[in-house]
Parts: sequence; structure tokens; C-alpha cells
Amino acid sequence: LCIEYDKERKECLRFLEHDDTRYDKISDEHHGSLEWLWKHPQYQKWLTSTTSSLLYIEGKPGSGKSTLAKYLEKNLAHRVPNASSSTIVHYFYTFRGTVLESTHENMLRSILHSILQKDESTFFHFQLEFRNLQRRILQRPHSLEWPYESLKKVLSSFASHPSTKPLYIILDAIDESIEDDRRSIIELICQLCSDKNPCNIKVFLASRPVAELKHRIRDHHQILIMQEQNQHDISRFAVSFLNTDLHLSGKILREATDYITENAEGVFVWVSLVKTELLTHVERGRPEAEIFQCLKALPRDLKDMYTAMFHRLENGQHQVIQDRIRIFRFVLFALRPLTVLELHNALATPDDCNPSYEGIQQDICAVKRRIEYCGGSFLEIKRDETVQFMHQTAREFLIRAIPNASNLQFEINHMAHKAITATCIQYLMHCFSSPSIRGGFSKVQSWSPKDFRAYAEYLNEWPLVEYSLRYIKYHHDIC
Repeated sequence: LCIEYDKERKECLRFLEHDDTRYDKISDEHHGSLEWLWKHPQYQKWLTSTTSSLLYIEGKPGSGKSTLAKYLEKNLAHRVPNASSSTIVHYFYTFRGTVLESTHENMLRSILHSILQKDESTFFHFQLEFRNLQRRILQRPHSLEWPYESLKKVLSSFASHPSTKPLYIILDAIDESIEDDRRSIIELICQLCSDKNPCNIKVFLASRPVAELKHRIRDHHQILIMQEQNQHDISRFAVSFLNTDLHLSGKILREATDYITENAEGVFVWVSLVKTELLTHVERGRPEAEIFQCLKALPRDLKDMYTAMFHRLENGQHQVIQDRIRIFRFVLFALRPLTVLELHNALATPDDCNPSYEGIQQDICAVKRRIEYCGGSFLEIKRDETVQFMHQTAREFLIRAIPNASNLQFEINHMAHKAITATCIQYLMHCFSSPSIRGGFSKVQSWSPKDFRAYAEYLNEWPLVEYSLRYIKYHHDIC
């Protein structure tokens, strides 16, 4: 009986598969920062409450909310005595990941999968809906997806969970979720956090201001405004790079630190961009006094900083402009982030099908330098080698700014999906018409298992094949 129970539970987990790439791409906290959280009164009330409760971290774009959510998730188990024996799950919404990662359905799958995987005793919450799903599959074999409303029912059932151990749910960037049904999801979260429930569910939710959420905050919920708490962290970060990277000291170090802390207004992203701009001046040999003047000349608003960066992107040689156009098209409109090699293959794909085309030389260091140069400070290469915007605010700025670009060469919105479709088609034509494949394989009707394996290995040598085959129809249908 136990074997059958566990077999059913594992099958249930399989139906809860989901995309979850955002967590590892979030910046870690600067050394020594965010320690204020553990002693903050609102956090303490949320933590020590004997009933379910919500801690809402509201903050400006770029104020460090995601870093705080990741910091809590990493440290909660060993900083809080009872948390090590409790269940801690998380989900980070994002527009910069796969197409699913901004959806509420993917969030539900991720949260429920983590709960069931970490605490087998919770399976009774899943069984009824899972067995209903299995019956539907028997009737309609092509319907293999767990229905969205059914997933919501499973999570809502935890409001009556009898366990005395807290269930910690950490949610980040609900403002980056799709708007469809966002209100219903927020209502579900607030219902789980009702102080009238017999369970003890503690939800930590970080987001930009969201009207649907603020409307549902109750007296027993806690609110913490991020930019009112992070001034000391910004000062510490500024001192670190001004001293270590820019080698400022004495009076200029103190004045520059005070200037950055005051003008950041709680926005870490602005401080990070300031660091990049000032490093450029230091690398050109500017003296200390000039560095401080350069600092005061920088835009003091994040939007104005992005505008200055964008104007630099609009200038350059024709080939550089064309590379930038193609890079930003893919980074903005691809259905998932491309890796360095995938993006390089997209850039290197000729406009016509050249029979002598034999793949692409892949000097990875040169490729990265090219992407970093063309992307300016807007793009960064993550640890998993994907190319993404340095922050969601950068993506939002470009979506608004590009249609109004003063340099008409830099119109990457215009027919973007048509251009991506054409690149995918040409790439597949190069792949499937390569001389090595024409001469190396017999007719497919006579292939042995060994031939199929060899063909699969051949396709693996073409980094953009998987994306092209999977998503070409999407881009074609839009254009």
C-alpha cells in the first residue's frame, strides 16, 4: 500500500513539471547588506504570528526586492529556529525567462511541486484533483495538462491544513505576472493568509505597487517599503566600489558616497549603472577630482540614465548598428532567453543559403565581447550563458523608447518577428543542406538506430536548431 501511495505521489509530481529559471539569475546581496531584515518590526510580527500572515515588500523598480526575496529564501532555514523543520517554497515571476514564467499556472505548478516534494504528508491535498485529472485523461487521452482552476483548488485547500508547522511561501515580482486572473491569484494568496484559518501559512510577497494587492491588505498583514530601508545598504555598496574599484579615498570618497546615497532614492539599479559609467572614466585615466565631476554630471533619474545609454547605442558604424538591431530583436522578442552561442549563430547566419556554408567559428570569448559591446550596459551574460537585460526596467525602457528612436536605422520593433522567422528558416536550411550531411547519410528510409543517433549528434552541433524548430511557427504566425 505504501509503495502504491508513493507511486501515485511521484506520478502527481510529474504532472506538476514547470519552468523555473529566474532564481539563479538574481544577483546575490552585497556582503553585509540586508541584515536589517531580521530585526525589522514588521518582519518580526509576521514571523512570530501564531496564525497565517502576509509580509508585503513594496518597492520601486530596481530597489532590490528580488535580491531580498532570494536572501530570505537562502537564509530563513538557519536564521529562524522552527523554519528548518518547516516547508519553504518560492516562485519568482519574470518577463525575461521562458514564456511560461510570467503565468500564474506555472507559479501554481512550481509552488505545489515544491510543497509535495518536500512534505510527502501533504499528498492528501492533491489526491482528489489528481484522480479527477487521471479520469479526464482516460476519457480524452490528448488532454494531459492539469487544469488551471484545479491547481488553484489544490493550493486553496491548504487553508485548512492541520499542521502546526509553518508553511513559508516566498513570491517575487507579481507585478511581472500576466494581468489575466492576477486579481484572483491575489485573492487566493490573501485567503491563505487569513488569521481565521487553522493553518499557519506565511507568505512573503515582493512587488512593485500593485493596486489589486494593496486593496486587500488587512490589519494583521505587514507592509514594508523597500526604498525606506535600503539607504544604508546602498551606502555600503557605493563605498565598496568607489574605494575598491575606483580607488577613491578621503574627502572625495565621503562626498561621492553621500552624493550617490542621496540621489539613488532607494534604486540599486541606478547605483549599478553609475558604477559602470565611472569605471569607464577611471579606465581612461581620469584623476580623482574629475571622477567626482563626472559623477555629478550623470543623470540622476533611472529613465534619464537609460536615455543617455540608448543615445550611445544609436551611434556607430553601419555593421555595429546592424548587429545591435539583430541582438536586441532576439533578446526582446524571443520566447526564451538565447545562450551566447545561439545568439552568435543567429548573428552569423547569412541572408542567403550558401551551399558552401559549413557552420560557424565559435571563439566564445570573442562572441561575448561582441555581445557586450553591442548591448552596451543594457544586456548582460548570466551564469548559465544566457543573454538577458540587466534588469526588467531596461527592457521596459527599450520597449517604449525604440519606436521613438531618433536614428531610424535603429528600429528593431519593425517587422521583428518576420526577421526572426527569416533567420530561423535560413539557419535550418544551412543545417539541413550542409555538404557534410548530404554526403554522410543515406536515404532516411534505410536508416538504422545508429544512423538516427549520428543524425541527432549532428543536430546537436548546431546551437540554434532547437529554438528554430520549436518556435519558428510562433514567430511566423505573428508576422
